[in-house]
Amino acid sequence: MRDPFESYNARFVPPQTVAETFILREKQFAALCEQTNSLLIGPRGSGKTTLLKMLKVGAQVVAWKNRTQANALRRFRFCPIYVGADRQLEFIVGGPVADQNRASIDLLSKALLSFRVKFACLDTAKEVSNPHLRDIENMSHQFVDLGDGEVRLSRALSSVWDLKENTLSFLEVRSRLYWQLGEMNRFLAKIRHGQEVSPEEILDHAQYLSHDPIGACEAFVSLFNEITDLPAKIWALCVDELEIMPDQLQNYLFSGFRSIDQRIVLKLATSPFSKIDWRGLGKDGPMSGNDYTPINLGFTTKHDIKRNDARRFSARLLEALIVAETKAKQKGNQTRGPEVLGRSVITEANTSPDQKNAYRPPDGSHYIRFKSLLERDPAFAQFLRDRDIDLDQMHRSDENQRAGKARKYIWQVACRLAYAPLSSFMRPDRSIGERPPSRKALADIYLGYDSLLTMCEGNPRITISLMRPLVRRHFGTSRSIPFEDQAALVEEAIAKYVSLLSTIHVVDPTNNIQNMSIIDLIEAIGGFFSNEVTGTVFKPEPPLTFRIDNAVPKEYVDAIGVAMNQGAFVMLSDESGLFDHGSIKDARLRFSYLLCPLYHLPLTIGSPINLSRILSTRRPRTSRRALTQEDLFNRTSI
Repeated sequence: MRDPFESYNARFVPPQTVAETFILREKQFAALCEQTNSLLIGPRGSGKTTLLKMLKVGAQVVAWKNRTQANALRRFRFCPIYVGADRQLEFIVGGPVADQNRASIDLLSKALLSFRVKFACLDTAKEVSNPHLRDIENMSHQFVDLGDGEVRLSRALSSVWDLKENTLSFLEVRSRLYWQLGEMNRFLAKIRHGQEVSPEEILDHAQYLSHDPIGACEAFVSLFNEITDLPAKIWALCVDELEIMPDQLQNYLFSGFRSIDQRIVLKLATSPFSKIDWRGLGKDGPMSGNDYTPINLGFTTKHDIKRNDARRFSARLLEALIVAETKAKQKGNQTRGPEVLGRSVITEANTSPDQKNAYRPPDGSHYIRFKSLLERDPAFAQFLRDRDIDLDQMHRSDENQRAGKARKYIWQVACRLAYAPLSSFMRPDRSIGERPPSRKALADIYLGYDSLLTMCEGNPRITISLMRPLVRRHFGTSRSIPFEDQAALVEEAIAKYVSLLSTIHVVDPTNNIQNMSIIDLIEAIGGFFSNEVTGTVFKPEPPLTFRIDNAVPKEYVDAIGVAMNQGAFVMLSDESGLFDHGSIKDARLRFSYLLCPLYHLPLTIGSPINLSRILSTRRPRTSRRALTQEDLFNRTSI
């Protein structure tokens, strides 16, 4: 199935094009530019590939947009060698492989990565020796006058890379590497067709099939530096998408943080979850902060400053989409994001002019919302009495008092008001009635500029896939997009996303559920949280996050980790910064905000609860049918 968020994937985009559309994440890019080992962490679509590609000389030569971006080029002197993802590695990981070929697959996967490293080294050598680079402002320091060094380097590489023939140019080196790659593909083809291929057969065929990826890079760097008389020149080996590689290859690269040539820094990009518990590698494993710097693109902390960083990044990306559409439509005046989407029902503190009067009766926006729920919801009325909260006097309190008494409950109040508690309500005559939960699909609280930016939570691919259709529709009408139109587009995006997630298979440890997918677990978690938010008791801080405790079966842990790599869940960093990547055992997770409208949940963190407790309350299911968009936005049908 096509990824609904494939509207912008830097994997398939040339570096020059990436640079032309690049929105700089200053803090993360600055950290990546440091002359140290780096581990770039983020779910699908978070911009890992874009950041790594922006290190390439081919991306840097493009005229950047402003002084801040130009200054970023001067931050680093190392020469980047970018190694992109390989579809064959995805086959090796995901394809069916007989047990007798497992050792051979491990050997061939390492050989395949060695080939990719060699090709990347040649690409970089060609880029830095291009005479045009010498005349480009901010880039001349990357130029290396190779002169007749290409012939000498090609001859030397013929020997160390076992090319068998005496090559005299980069083109000839590349040609021999392709020939060797074809030979290796013969072994992969045999394995694909079920034939047994032993490691001994592979190693007897050719020595180059035993080459080490980092060793191949170190050989190139050593020869290049000696031939160009630049013995101290520093290089960066940038390897993308570790998560699609076999476990042993991931472990090998990660261990390289402690055992690599001092003239090379290692820049690795990976998804948050890995079946390898990197924290459990022991005292000999690389240590975060000492051997490498983790750079998390997921805005995963509980603190508001990170949440605001995510909103600012999405806002800048939205403005870039508007600028692009303005030029395409040949419009004169610049339109702003709030003009396209309108302000949300709930706005972040101090981002809207009415915030100072929001608690003032009778027409303050927060006052009206709280008062409406008070009149409809006996559970909320009881909560206010228990806390001795007087809504009519709230506006007289200072900001700190309001934060404790009201502001942190705004989303909880809004969700109950939009979707109604599950049981009782108060009639105008003060009698109590009963009603089912609201069947309203997508409430207005999730729409508009502020809420949509929060739901994008700094993920470039989600931001583009949600915002680009809205921006284009705005320029077709020259007015703010009505909320009902926004709702339709958001529902469609969520439905496609859930359909993509449904392909993640889960092995049911009890063997009671056939065709189980991650959607079964998402439904159980989302349903539990939904009941906590709109249940019979008003809970000011309902549980909206869960911990992966020891009672959760491994099959569920692995499936949730895969879904987290797709962005369905976000792992919250603890104060030590340990829970950023690797194993998710004991970690605290929350839903992606994009999934929150499905379960009528606030766009907030909430309190934690053990996942095993949630799963103990789910209703048993023996089979699953395919979900439709109508199912997704009619919670009573599933």
